[in-house]
Amino acid sequence: MSERRLLILYGSQTGYAKDTAYRIARQAWRRHFSVSVQSMDQVDKWSIFTTTYPVIFVCSTTGQGEEPDNMKKFWRFILRKTIPYDALSGLKYAVFGLGDSSYQKFNFPAKRLSRRLQQLGGTPIVDRGDGDDQHYLGLDGALDPWLENLWAVLLDRYPLPKPIVPESVAPDPSCDIDYIDEHIDTSVGKTELIPGTHLAQLVKSDRMTAPDHFQDVHLFEFELDDSTQIPQWSPGDCAVLRPENLDSDVNDFLQQMHWTEHADKLLQIKPRDESIIPKWIPRCTTLRWLFTNYFDIMAVPRRSFFEMLYYFSSSENEKERLHEFTTSEGQDELQTYCMRPRRTIVEVLDDLPCSRVPLEYIFDVFPEIADRSFSISSASAVTPHRVDLTVAIVNYKTLMQKPRVGVCTKWLLNMELGRTVGLR
Repeated sequence: MSERRLLILYGSQTGYAKDTAYRIARQAWRRHFSVSVQSMDQVDKWSIFTTTYPVIFVCSTTGQGEEPDNMKKFWRFILRKTIPYDALSGLKYAVFGLGDSSYQKFNFPAKRLSRRLQQLGGTPIVDRGDGDDQHYLGLDGALDPWLENLWAVLLDRYPLPKPIVPESVAPDPSCDIDYIDEHIDTSVGKTELIPGTHLAQLVKSDRMTAPDHFQDVHLFEFELDDSTQIPQWSPGDCAVLRPENLDSDVNDFLQQMHWTEHADKLLQIKPRDESIIPKWIPRCTTLRWLFTNYFDIMAVPRRSFFEMLYYFSSSENEKERLHEFTTSEGQDELQTYCMRPRRTIVEVLDDLPCSRVPLEYIFDVFPEIADRSFSISSASAVTPHRVDLTVAIVNYKTLMQKPRVGVCTKWLLNMELGRTVGLR
C-alpha cells in the first residue's frame, strides 16, 4: 500500500486560505493521513519534483487577481522557463481557490496555478475548486462538495486502515507545552529577526488631520538603525509591520482564561511538526510573551475557532451553539453574531464562560497576528535614514458597545517615542 501522507500548501493574504488548509488537515487526520501544512514559500520548492504523495494547494486572491505574498516566490519558481515540461509528471495534486466572483479576475491565482502544474506534467486528483464569497453559503458552498469528492478519490487510492475518527473526538494538539521550573531568563523573548527586517526607532507621532475631522490620520516617523544595511525605497513602496497586543488587553485576556497566575512562568514548546511554528518564536518563553507578540486575541474569529472551541466546552448549551456555527447552515447566524458586528475573540470567550482552551491547544485555536503593510510617504533619496508612514487610524462603530479599533493602529498610537520596532 502507498504511503498515507499528504502535503497541504497554502497561499494566504488575510488568513482565510491558511484557515482552510488547516481545516483540510484536520479532516485528513480523521482519515488517518500523516499531514504537513506549510505556506508555498515555506516549503522546499525542489522537493515538489520528487514528491510521491498527493499535494493539495489552497490559495486566495489579493488585489486585482494577484497571488498572496507568501506564494509569490513559489509562483515565480514554477514559472521558470528552464523547468522541463514533464518535471512534475509524478505529481498528483488538487487545487482549491478562494475568491469573490464579483471581481473580474475571480480566483486567478488558483486558475493559473492549476494550469501551470498541468503544463509541467502534474496530474489533478479532482477538478479545481473555486470558493466564492458570493455564494449564499460563502466559501463552504464550493468547499464542502469539493472536499467530499476529494476524500472519495483519495480513499479509493488509499483505503482506510481503520474507521474514520468521529467528529466528536478532538484532533491531536500541534504542540506539547509544559511549564518548566528552571529559571532560564536569557531565553525569554529572544527571537530571530525575520529575514529582511530592519530595526527602526519611532521618533515622531503626530496627527495630520484637524481634531474635529472624522478621520484621524497620523504621521509616524521611524529612524533606521545605522548598524543595519540601509534599504532603498521610493514613495508608495510598502513597509511591513508586525503589531503587538496592548498590555491592558493581554492582562484582561489572561485573567479571563484563568492564566494570570502562570502568565510569567517559563514554558517549553515542542512542536510535533517544526513547520507549524515560525522559527522566530522562542521555544522557551511565557504565555504573556506569546499573547503579546504572536496570538491575535483581538481578531474576529473564523469558523475553525468555533470548531476547535467546541471540544473544550463543559456546557451543553454552549456546545450546541458552537456546533451550529461550524455547519454550513449556521453561517448566516455566525455572520450575524460575529462577522458583521466584528466581535473579537476576547468578546466571544466572554460570552462563553464554560469554553476554555487547554494549554497544549493554543497553537491550534488562536490565530497568528498578521503583518500589516503601509505605503511609505518618504523617499530614501531625500531622507535615507528615515521612514515616514502616513496611517489612517481604524476606529469605527458597530452594534457592539465598544468602538472597533484596529490592532496595529492602536499599537502605533500607544507606542512611546524611542521604541524600537522591526520594519520590512
